[in-house]
Amino acid sequence: MDRHPANKTRLPALIVTAVPVAALGVVSGAGLGMRALIVVPVAIALGLAVGALVAGAVSASEPGGAASPQAGPGSPHSFGVRALLTRAAHEVRPALDEVDVLVDVAPPRLRTVGDPECLHRAVTELLEQAARRSPPGGLVTLAARSAPSGVRLEVLDEGRGDCGSGLVVAPRIVGRHGGVLRTERARPRGCRVVVDLPGV
Repeated sequence: MDRHPANKTRLPALIVTAVPVAALGVVSGAGLGMRALIVVPVAIALGLAVGALVAGAVSASEPGGAASPQAGPGSPHSFGVRALLTRAAHEVRPALDEVDVLVDVAPPRLRTVGDPECLHRAVTELLEQAARRSPPGGLVTLAARSAPSGVRLEVLDEGRGDCGSGLVVAPRIVGRHGGVLRTERARPRGCRVVVDLPGV
């Protein structure tokens, strides 16, 4: 497997740009009567500099390049909501004492935009807090639906309805994503945390 696929695009772009620019510099300098010992090194340096700029721009425009929205952690991009919620539920489950988690996403291909790692931390905190509020044998429902704002997440527990404490990370992350988080008492019992996020 090629660990540096961008180099396949960068090197040809560098050569194709640098050689003509350097040659043009040499011809122009000679036409002006400049000495070859001065013209050639300057022309080569100029050609390499311009070639590097063009190669970098070409590489960044390729899928997976430096300018690609999916270039790495922390980059906002579009991703599936089901994968986000399923991963959070799977990672939190060992810490849940006698509490089950139900993941319910509709439509199944629902997507949102943002930093999936940050949103993963937010969802994890919401699940952990919901589990703490839940009685043994309780169920925490983690649902996602399409909404006018984009995507609506809901975390519903079966506790006594004490919804206002314990959340530290999630509200900040949701706010940074242009979303809104609110808590409310559920009926007939429990707490509902509602998160509205941008859609695709």
